[in-house]
Amino acid sequence: MPEEFRVPLLPALTEHLVSAAPELPEPQLDEGLLSADSITRYRQVLDASPAAADLLVQLRVLLDNPEGDGCAVVETAPLLDALPIDDAGRVIAAILSWVGLPLRAFDRWPLWKPLGTNLRIDPMRATGAGHNPMHMDIVNATMPPDYSVLLCVRPDPRGEGHSLVSQVRRAVERLDAKERALLADEVFRDGVFYELTGVGEEWNPFPIIDGKPVDEGFVRFTAKMLPERDQEDPHTIAARALDRELIAGQKRFRLERGDMVIVNQHLCMHGREPLGAGQETVPEGKRRLLWQMFLRSAGTAQ
Repeated sequence: MPEEFRVPLLPALTEHLVSAAPELPEPQLDEGLLSADSITRYRQVLDASPAAADLLVQLRVLLDNPEGDGCAVVETAPLLDALPIDDAGRVIAAILSWVGLPLRAFDRWPLWKPLGTNLRIDPMRATGAGHNPMHMDIVNATMPPDYSVLLCVRPDPRGEGHSLVSQVRRAVERLDAKERALLADEVFRDGVFYELTGVGEEWNPFPIIDGKPVDEGFVRFTAKMLPERDQEDPHTIAARALDRELIAGQKRFRLERGDMVIVNQHLCMHGREPLGAGQETVPEGKRRLLWQMFLRSAGTAQ
């Protein structure tokens, strides 16, 4: 784990959160976002603990500094050890509500979306077992989530599946002017858009570089779209140049049980190396399992 990303839960904060767990309500949603009542109750947990306030300051520095990497990994294993998994998930949702507004973008899933390991689908997908290349989540929306969160409930028992992150703004700066101009054209496509709430409208085709300030705009990139494009197209060549820069600047780490990676999507791309060989011999209930959530920056209009 890169030391600069690592955010341990100190014993005093762990004790505070465990004691607060029985009184924390299940998160209620309002049009996909955490409701005002839930926010108020979860905020009371923050306000009651100096250690919680210190954690939030640390996360703000790691996630929101434009000169930083836009990534933090919170070590929540003490909560998973002390509480039933559903109670721990509720407490961790409370922690995330201090950073932004929890968002259930996918209508068919609860606030925490489980991402298991499915050997029957495209290995490149989030629940696949193969290489998941650099990307941002919900790339084809006018308002992608500001933060993407992955909580490791069960790591790969084969010891692989390392997470990858890369600061995308620095990667863009290393491109030449012609490449950046090509990436600003609305010619890129990825995926389908349906059963989504709180992420605006579909934007397909979209530009990779949208020209907005860092705190408002995104570098809408996913390497998953590249194999389907005309490889001789200058736009594809420019997108592959960006992918190379992202790979050159990437940092690699393995998520252990309870590790929660938070990515500021305005600053950072993420991906995953292949899971370990022999997944077919691992019972489905013992394969890698992540929980996913998204956050909307406080004050961002829907």
